[in-house]
Amino acid sequence: MQNKVHYPVASEMFVQMSSNFGNYNFTEKEFESGLPQMLLNCLDTVLTEKNNLQAAMDFNNQAMGQFLNGIGETRLADVCYQLTNIPIILEDLGFNYLYSIGLDPELARQYSRNLKKNVKNNLDGDNHIKLTELIEKQQIVELVQSDEHKRLIAPMVSRGKIVGYCSFINTSFNAVDWLKMKQMCLIGSVSNYNNETILDTELKLNIKGGLLEDMIHNRLNPVVLFKRARYIGVDLGKEYQFLVLKGNPNFYPNGKDSIGGMNLIEVFSRFFMKNNLNILISEDSQNIAALMPVDLFSKYSINVDEFIRKLLCFLKEKYPKRPFKIGMSSRSKSLEDIPILYNEALISSNMNYQQKEIMYFDDLGAVGILFRAGKMDDIRHFCNKMLSKLLEYDRGKDSELTKTLYYYIKSGQNIYKAAKIMNLSIGGLRYRVQKICEILDADINDLQTSSQLFLALQAGIILGDLKIE
Repeated sequence: MQNKVHYPVASEMFVQMSSNFGNYNFTEKEFESGLPQMLLNCLDTVLTEKNNLQAAMDFNNQAMGQFLNGIGETRLADVCYQLTNIPIILEDLGFNYLYSIGLDPELARQYSRNLKKNVKNNLDGDNHIKLTELIEKQQIVELVQSDEHKRLIAPMVSRGKIVGYCSFINTSFNAVDWLKMKQMCLIGSVSNYNNETILDTELKLNIKGGLLEDMIHNRLNPVVLFKRARYIGVDLGKEYQFLVLKGNPNFYPNGKDSIGGMNLIEVFSRFFMKNNLNILISEDSQNIAALMPVDLFSKYSINVDEFIRKLLCFLKEKYPKRPFKIGMSSRSKSLEDIPILYNEALISSNMNYQQKEIMYFDDLGAVGILFRAGKMDDIRHFCNKMLSKLLEYDRGKDSELTKTLYYYIKSGQNIYKAAKIMNLSIGGLRYRVQKICEILDADINDLQTSSQLFLALQAGIILGDLKIE
């Protein structure tokens, strides 16, 4: 009796039998003929439920075994598909497609879009009721999405909050499918909780500990830095590059993801962690900074530039209406250069050059040194000093002398190349060059003069004040 199992359907049948046979209107013959059949029916139901529970228990043991080996949500979905042969879709809180197994990815994305549309527009009354139970009551529900398929969808919960959804996709579902979904949902929720706990620990150690801030402000010597980094499990490596993520801090006044509920820095950190990259991250009111050991990327055969593009795509998908810019520093093999690298990445993130979303300090060329050494106001003053007369003339005459000067110097003062670039005649370009010299009262063919003018032109373009290229 200590190991008894409750079978709700069978128990209900026994109650009904007791009620029926307590009615003395039955004849002895009816009683003798009816009781065996009812007992057989009840036994069949008990055996069916026993088999269902055994199948669910076997599924749970195999899935839990994989979870204990350290797999994540997507690998858990792969394992469950292998055990059930039922296609699976994972979606975030906004029902945006994240991952699928057993389905063509494009078809799975279409299913996610259809569900998101139903959620947004409340198109189906019955489905709307079930979705309310799913979202508000955290219950597993079965939805009819089309003539071809149904969904058995469950919330993935962590710390009492829904963090995403998992769906079986099939034409129909039986009792065992429901039991397996409950087990998968439970294991997935434990996995989410485990990941959240790990993330919190990493954030406290790597972010709140202030190690990166100490490095940026040069408050610790390299020996102490290495010891503290090693203590929290961060390999600083031998070559370094800084990243600064610049976002609009007023876009979400509460600093939260509109659908996910996580701070931006948590989302940012999670992306690195999922790629096995344990790095130092810092945050201020407007920017997130990350020190990226180049050696660590090489260890996992990750191309840094490609990784940064994927990071930006991930953030834009997560926050589709929030503008982002990423500034990347040059590389250095000295920890003493960390403050310089941070400044380079910060400068790059503030650049408006050709509206690029990812800006590399190395792409600034020689003008980058000007930005690193001076303030923006000082640089703008320099540009205005060098080019103001020419800009005023262009505005008054609606001409293109500033653009002509840029391409003339860029082509090495080669009048034939510059004329071809600007689609001008040789005589027309000669006239413009002469006019520029008169306005600036300078010989633009002089090396020193042309160098200063080109530096001012490049700085103006990078600042976004000049629209030339």
